[in-house]
Amino acid sequence: MNPRALAKRALLDVVASVTQRHPVLLPCAAADEAAILHVVAPYRVDAGVLQVDIQDPARGTLTAAVRVPEPPNSSRLHWSSDPLPYDGPAALRFDLRTGQVHLGDRAVGTVPTPLPTRRFCWALDLDLAAGGRHSRVTGHYVPGSGDVDDGYYSGDNYVDYEAESLSTRDAIVDLARKYPFDGAALEIGCATGALLEDLQRAGFDAFGIDYSAWAVEQARARVGADRVWQVDIERDLDQPDVASHAPFGALIMLSVLEHFADPFRVLERLSALVRPGGRLFLTTTNAGGLGRTLFGRDWEGYFDWTHLGVDQVSARSLRDGLHRLGWRVDQLETTVVWDGNADPTHATLREWFANDARFRRLLIERDLGDLISCVATRR
Repeated sequence: MNPRALAKRALLDVVASVTQRHPVLLPCAAADEAAILHVVAPYRVDAGVLQVDIQDPARGTLTAAVRVPEPPNSSRLHWSSDPLPYDGPAALRFDLRTGQVHLGDRAVGTVPTPLPTRRFCWALDLDLAAGGRHSRVTGHYVPGSGDVDDGYYSGDNYVDYEAESLSTRDAIVDLARKYPFDGAALEIGCATGALLEDLQRAGFDAFGIDYSAWAVEQARARVGADRVWQVDIERDLDQPDVASHAPFGALIMLSVLEHFADPFRVLERLSALVRPGGRLFLTTTNAGGLGRTLFGRDWEGYFDWTHLGVDQVSARSLRDGLHRLGWRVDQLETTVVWDGNADPTHATLREWFANDARFRRLLIERDLGDLISCVATRR
C-alpha cells in the first residue's frame, strides 16, 4: 500500500473510532448533483452509431473527448474536440465506422477508428456561460464476435483472464476443501487451465474440457495433454476419454453455465457423469440480480457475446433446476454488483457494495447480487 493510501486509511480509522461510524471517501462526482451534466446514453452500441443525448439546458462551451481503457484500472485520451458552442439540448452522434462526430447538425471532428478496444467512454465538460462547469463520463461498449482464442482472453472480452479469475479460482479451491469429495474432479470450461493447475497444487486430482482449441492447447501445456480434452458438450458429450474416467467425484463449472444456449439441458447431461454423493462447485451469473433489474440490456452480463443462456440462469432457476436434476443444494448465495460502465453514476452501486456491509447483506439475503456461488451434492 502506497503512503497516500496508508494516510487515508489512518485518517478513516481515526474518524471511525471517534464517531463510531463507518466513514467512506467518495469521489468528486458524488459531491454536487448540480455539477453533473444531464445526459442519456446507451452502454451497448448496437447500430454502429452512438447517440449521446445531452439534455442540459444551460449554455456554454462543450469539450468532448474519447477515452479508452488502459490496464489495469485507468484510461487514456484517444481523441478530443476543440471547444464547441453549446446552446442547449443536442445530440452528440459518433459513427464508429467512419469516426465522424456531429453535435446536432454540425460536424465537429473525426475520431481515429477502429477503436483499439471494445470499451470506450466520452468525457464531456460543459463550461457554463454563467460560470462553473457541468461534467459527465459516459461508458460504452461494442458487441463482440468471433473465435474464443487468445484475443478473447486478453482484450476482446477479458482484459487479463489469469488476473481477473484469480479470486474466483481461490474461492473454488477453498470450497473444495470445505466440501470434500472422493475421486477426480472434472472442470467444464477449463479455459487456459489456471484452475486445474491450482487444484493440482492443492492436492486434488482434476481433469478439464473446453470448447476452445486455443484454450485447450494452453491448458495441456500446464497440466498435461492427457488431462484436458476439446469437447463441444452442447453437441457431443460422448467423448471416450471423458467417459473412461467417469464417474467423477466433483463437477466444477467456473463462470460457464451462462455460456450455453440451453444451460439446464447441459447440466442434466453433465450430472450423469457424477457419482452419487459427488459435488458440484459452480459460479455463474444471476439474471434475477439488481444489476439486470436496474440496467436491462445495459447489464454487464450481456458484454460477453458467448453468454448465450445468460437470461435463463438466476438464483431461483438454479435452485429449481438442481432440485429437478437430483442435486441437493448445500450452499447458494449471490454477491457482487457487476458493472463495468465508466459512467460515475453507475459506480454508485459498486461503491455501495464495496463500502456498506448493510447493502451487501441486503443483496445477499434477497439473492440480488449479480453473480452466484453454489455448492450442491448429487443425491
